[in-house]
This record gives sequence, structure tokens and C-alpha cells, in this order.
Amino acid sequence: MIRYRYLLTTIISLVFLFSQTRAANGQSTWHFEDESLQAETRRPGSIELHITSNRSRPELVNGFKGKGLRTDGYSTWLSGKVGDSHLRSLQAEFALETYPTDTAGFFALGNGQFWISACVDRFGQPILGVSKNDRVNYYGSNVTIEKFKWINVALNLTSREVELLLNGKSVVAIDITTNPVYAGADTVLIGRDWREKSVGVFPVTAINGIIDELVASPDELNKTEITRLNDRRKHQKAILAIPQERFKNDFTRPRYHLLPAANWTNETHALIFYKGKYHVFNQKNGANLFLGQINWGHFSSPDLIQWTEHKPVLTPQPGYDQNGIWSGCVITDDTGHPVIFYSAGGDKGMNISAAYPDDDSLNGWHKYSGNPVIKGNPGQFSRTDFHDPIVWKHEETWYMGVGFGLEENGIQKGTILLYKSTDLKNWTYLHPLFTGDPECDDSGVFWEMPLFWKMGNKYVLLVNKVPERRKPAVAMYWTGDFTREKFVPDDPAPKRLEVINRLLSPSVAIDAMGNTTAIAIIPDETSAQETFSRGWTHLYSIPRVWTLDNGRIKQSPHPALSGLRSSVTEFPQTTIDTTSTLLLTRDNHQVEISVDITPADAKQFGLLLGKDAEGNEVSKIYFDVDKRLLVVDQTHSSLRKYVPLQVRTGGFTVTPGQKINLHLFIDGSVIEGFINNQDAFTTRIFPSKAESNRVELFSRGGSIQLSEAKVWMLKSSNNQTAF
Repeated sequence: MIRYRYLLTTIISLVFLFSQTRAANGQSTWHFEDESLQAETRRPGSIELHITSNRSRPELVNGFKGKGLRTDGYSTWLSGKVGDSHLRSLQAEFALETYPTDTAGFFALGNGQFWISACVDRFGQPILGVSKNDRVNYYGSNVTIEKFKWINVALNLTSREVELLLNGKSVVAIDITTNPVYAGADTVLIGRDWREKSVGVFPVTAINGIIDELVASPDELNKTEITRLNDRRKHQKAILAIPQERFKNDFTRPRYHLLPAANWTNETHALIFYKGKYHVFNQKNGANLFLGQINWGHFSSPDLIQWTEHKPVLTPQPGYDQNGIWSGCVITDDTGHPVIFYSAGGDKGMNISAAYPDDDSLNGWHKYSGNPVIKGNPGQFSRTDFHDPIVWKHEETWYMGVGFGLEENGIQKGTILLYKSTDLKNWTYLHPLFTGDPECDDSGVFWEMPLFWKMGNKYVLLVNKVPERRKPAVAMYWTGDFTREKFVPDDPAPKRLEVINRLLSPSVAIDAMGNTTAIAIIPDETSAQETFSRGWTHLYSIPRVWTLDNGRIKQSPHPALSGLRSSVTEFPQTTIDTTSTLLLTRDNHQVEISVDITPADAKQFGLLLGKDAEGNEVSKIYFDVDKRLLVVDQTHSSLRKYVPLQVRTGGFTVTPGQKINLHLFIDGSVIEGFINNQDAFTTRIFPSKAESNRVELFSRGGSIQLSEAKVWMLKSSNNQTAF
């Protein structure tokens, strides 16, 4: 209850009239054409609807007829008082973008003693809910509602039964001759179940899609009228793209980085260049803003810059992957065709499963009929949470590594379990590929998202150690050899992928030019309250080129990024001391900056970013010469309530008198930096004011010499949505 009260104080409740028409028999219809937010004059038998949403105005999009109301899965639904009517039927045209993270409602009707609801579960199956005197029962069906399709959903009450209908056909019916639950209903909900349930601050019983042509009637349902439009429903396209207005004024939302159209995402995986096009997949919860109901989302691109988001290619189903389609990889098999291997969340633990594309577009995939290809982890290990397969071929044998953790002599250690196969379908467990020694190498207790990638004559083993004992997740790697089905590192101590950790789980592929190219996730790290108000969370890095030099991964921005440049400002050579700063840019949230600096006697030097004119909001990225550190100081980065204010450091040595190049990509809330086209760091900033966008070069404790500086304004990548 406390969580729900918090929700009601942070979202908007408005009374509105959406082109309601009322027939002589008391039937009311809403066409959702009128955007005016004005209260309806109440008439006998009329229903006054309210909208609950965390947006200031209803989102009206292309509907079944004219406009429809767009919902988001967590904050948007309608509610109303029935008045002196006794409703016997409710119907509307719906199009779902996603299945919900919990049972969610199309309609609910009731009062304090009873309610009934027409719902959909997280697998797309329609459900009829009935509650009386706090006893709740849900009655399911054996059909599945298609996403991205128009469907008429109806709730009908007769003297004998209550039924849920799809396109005029009854799919669930309950005899109520001895339990007249419909009498005395005074409240109706549209787009949400009557049952209140949240995960943290996020409600989970609302649908994500479009609502149109809502009809409430005191009469039983006219099924003939519904079925008359079934042919239209079959052929009319439902457009579920997120309205541009949703994030139009959000200056923190990146414009040229890759991220989903809305809601929650996590790791990218399975970057691949296939048939002249790049593809990358991602963990996606399109129905809400937290880790749940994980699908495999899909993006494609001709150039690694402009991306199109497609419909998810894999969705959980009852059985071996019912608890999530988790991370994995894509390889091309011996015939040159792609194969997905993914972590499948079953009811008794994790499995490894496979899927195959329907065609070369990679927009449609089907799960392997013999799934799971690996059922659970090896029996000698007690834990059941192994996940994130990575597959490679060595000589004539296929190998798979799976992220895991084990205990040796009472010490928890991260490890990679190794399997092998000759046909990619039948897998045999061998042994751990490699196991960390956390007491010596700080490699953590469990490894996720492993990468095993050959560069030249060396293998790179990269893992992400999970957070533990207040230590954050870190991407780290070893280089070495794959010998006798074991990984043998060149150095027992791992290296960090970034100087300052804020980027995780890179996905790697060979691009069209032969470069090893990586894209990774950059998490937000803001609170649930901030995420809820924003409506999206997490994003992906710009593409980076990796090279291997003496056992060290060097990172640089991918050359394709130069296509985003629109204009450039160049600065002459100058000296910067402690008396002033050099303003590089302001009034822009999408910029690229390259500066060549030679430190003289400065003790600290770097950039002030996300700064307002008064300095009330500012982040600092600088080199501390004496302490040999790169520092990201965000203790004053934001006046927002739920943004972490912290300092992070990473070891980095600057030599006085030796030139250093600092290359930054700023895109709303994300900053990616490169030092001498070798080392990288990433951070996020969430200032409260749009004008907090100044970037200034500064020096403390001495001076620096600026030999060259360029600032490019960058265009949006104009990412698209294909649904």
C-alpha cells in the first residue's frame, strides 16, 4: 500500500472526454479522437472516465478507427464511476506490443465486495478473473493472443454466466447462476486489472499497447456486430511505435546512441555482420521498467550508426524458458547460417537452448524442437544459475563456455564451464575452462556474459564479475592460449576493460572492414523513482574498434561515427592556468570533443561537463597527476532527487611535458571517453536543467598547453522502429 500511495503522488490523474457518444439505450462509446482534457458534464447513466499516467497528456496514436490511446504497461490506464447504470458488457479494440510481466487487465468491473476482469497473462493467454469477499480465482484458456495485431476483447455478463470473448468468440466462461457477481458494480477500469500489484514502484497489472473504440453498455454483447469487423482486424496493421512526443523534451535521452524505443533493457548480445547488414540482440522488457519478462529484442543497421528496432525474436513460453529468454550469442554454423544459443529460464533452473532464423532477414526465428540442448548445469555443482553461453569453433570442434561460480576449499570463485559438440545440438560437459582466484586477482565470486574471442594468435577471455560486498560489476579480461581444452592466461592478473568502470558485457563481431568491433551496455544506475518518471532505462555504447597490443585491448571510436558530424569549431593554441577556464561548447547535448593537451606543472586538469552558468550543477573529469588517477567527480552533477552523487577513480599515469589526447562523445546523459585512442572510460550525467550543458577545459595547481581542440556538433542517428 505504501508503494501504491507513492505512485499516485507521482503520476497525473485527469478527467477527460474522448469523443464519447451515448446511444438511447444508455450505451457509451469512446473513439479517442478528442485530446481536450475537460470534464464531461454528467448525465443520468453516463460514465466519467479518468486517465492515470505519468505523462501530462494522453498519447493518441493511429488506432483501429482514427485515433487510439497508447498505454505503456506500468503507468497508464483509465478508470471511471459507473453511476446509476448496471453494465452488462464492455468491449474495445486492443493491440498489444508486449505481454505483461504479470497478469494484466483489459477490463475490470466491480466494487468493494466483488470484481470481475478480462485479462492476459505473461504468455499471452486470455484469463477471466472473479473475486468475491477477497477470494480471487482466475480461469484460463488454451488460446494465445497475438501481439502487434488488432483484436476485439469483450467482457459479457448474462443472467447465467460471465464470459471473455476475443473477436466475438467466447474463450472463457463461468457459470454464475448461484453467484450474481455483476450486481451493484460502481467502478470500471480500462487497461488494468482490478488487482493492485507492483514490483517496487512499478505497477505490473496494466497492459502495454493501444486501446480504441471502447464501448460500455447496460445490454448484453452484440456478437454479430463484433464479428462483422473480423476481416478488417485480420488485415489492418497495428502500429505500435512509441509516439515521438513521449521523450521529445527529455534532454537526457541519447539521440545517436543505440537504445530501445522505450522501457527497460539490459545487455546487448550476439552482434553479427550477416548478408551485408549488422544485427545485434538485447535483453528486453518492453512491458515495464525492471528486470522481468525478458525477451530477445532485435536491431539491424547498414552502417553501425542508424539502427532499426524490430519486433522481439524470442519470447518466453511455458516450459523450459518460461522465466526468461536470457543472454547468449549468435554464431554461423558449418553451412554459414546463423544459430542463436540462449539462456533459458526454466521453472527448476537455467537451461541452454537454440533457435534458427526463418530467413536471411533474421527478423523471425523459431526455437529448436530438441530444446533445451543443455538441461541444467552439471550434476556435481549445487547451484543452478549458470547462464550466458558463448560458442566458438576450434579446429574441427565446437565449444561452448557458460558463466558460472563454484566453491573450492570454502572460497567462492568465478568460472566458465566448458562444453563441446560436433553438431551444435548434442553437447558434452568437459570441465571448467578457467577459474579465477579472487583472493589474489579480485576476480569475484561469479562470472556473467563471458566472451572468448581470438585476436591474432591470442585468445581474449573477458568476463563480468557480479556485484558483491559493495563492489560494483566490472568487465575484465585475460589474454592467453586455448591449449588442451583449457584457457592458459599469459598473466594471472586480469586487466579492466575500462579505466573507470561504467560499461559492461561487450558483444563483439568482425565488421565489414575486418575490424574487431564491440558494442556494450551502459547502465543508468539511477533509482527506481527516477526511472519511473523518465520511462526508459539503460542504453548501448557507440561502436568501438578493438586492437590487441602486447596483451592489452586498445579501444578507439569506430570510423563510421564520423558520419554523424555536422559542423566543427576549432580552437587555437593557448595556455590555460588556474585563473580561468576555456569554454568549448554550450547549448548542445550531442557533441564530439577532441583536445590535445600537454601538462606543464598542473596538478589536476580536465573538463567540466554538464555545467550550468552558475556552477550549481557540474561534473568533473580530470587527471590527478600526483595521485596517478583519472577521476570522475559527480558529487555536484545534479539537483535531481534520485541521482547518485559520487566519485569514481581509475589508475592512470600522466607524464608532464608529454602530450595527451582526450576524445569525448557526449549524447544527452552518456559520456564516452578515449585517451590516446587506447584507453576508455564511460559515465552518465543526469542534470536537472536543460541548460546544464556547458563543457569547459580547466587546470589546477599549474598550467597546461592546449595544442589543438576540435568540437563537432553531432546529428541524431535517426533510429527507426519497425513495428
